Amino acid sequence: MKKVTLQTIAERLGVSKALVSKALSNDPAVNDVTRETIWRTAEELGYRVKAAKKVQVRDATRNLAVLLPEAYLGDFEYWGTLIQGIHQGTSQIGYNLMLTGIDIALTPQSGIPGVVKDKNVDAVIVLGHIPRDYIELLRALMLPVVLVDSNEWSPVSDHVLANNFYGAWEATTELLKDGHRHLAFVGDETSALSFSERKRGFDQAIADFQVLTGRAIDGRSIKGMGVSGWGNYISDSFAEDIHRHMTGEDPVTAMFCANDMVAIEVLRLCTAWGIACPGQISICGFDDLALARHTHPGLTTVSVPRKELGQKAVELVHRRILDPGTLLELVQLPTRYIKRESTAALSGSVQ
Repeated sequence: MKKVTLQTIAERLGVSKALVSKALSNDPAVNDVTRETIWRTAEELGYRVKAAKKVQVRDATRNLAVLLPEAYLGDFEYWGTLIQGIHQGTSQIGYNLMLTGIDIALTPQSGIPGVVKDKNVDAVIVLGHIPRDYIELLRALMLPVVLVDSNEWSPVSDHVLANNFYGAWEATTELLKDGHRHLAFVGDETSALSFSERKRGFDQAIADFQVLTGRAIDGRSIKGMGVSGWGNYISDSFAEDIHRHMTGEDPVTAMFCANDMVAIEVLRLCTAWGIACPGQISICGFDDLALARHTHPGLTTVSVPRKELGQKAVELVHRRILDPGTLLELVQLPTRYIKRESTAALSGSVQ
């Protein structure tokens, strides 16, 4: 039988050999949950401890809390797929998933569930538009916190999200290659970090194309539809603004929408107005919801690896449980451009 060493234990848990040594020596710099996990793994592997006996520490709860705005609980497609990835990840490491919808209108003290405030969980994964003061309270509880598709860049927590910038850059570049020279970004980029990054990708693609080809590009922004912790919203003037840009002087011939729900609403308006897609207007979304595959025409979009986002979040939070001092990570998973029937080369364009 192969001898069990500190390195064996470290490789099993995905931590450093030095951390294992400290935990088995009862170094107070190692947190209780990590120390308990390392001692248990050492015992399971049959490692013989020659030095100090194991000290009594708070047992790991093996519970992982997932917090998200209550409004997201009705969005089974986007957030449900992501939560499925989290569930698969927690099952693989032997943790229990505790999912809670948060009323973000409440104060953090009232809104955060008691099981979290009482530290009956080992860590927390936060999804989407959870206010900053909630995250600050979680960190004050000294719980490992990992953000997923959060609405802000956080310098004090691990964060997992899609590469929104590149996905938008690639989709916009494809529209430009199709000969479109009057384009619009549709959606409120200030309503979500993901929207802001997608708008940045849209702008950069136009700038890069102008430098590459020397051709002037008309890039516009149409606001009035976005997302929040209370769900999607749409302004009273949204339809009027869309119609004006489609039918006014130098009408746009392509719209890159901040997400699929925005794109589907634009498609609905085009159908009501008798504006042909893609004959008169090309429309591209973002997220690749199931609805995007069943619109007429089928919606060109950018696929987000939602399940993988959830799985990566569990990987990061488990690492954070075992070694709280490890370097923070901002992880951006790759997107994939999906061409369907809602976009086409501009008639008569010179590529």
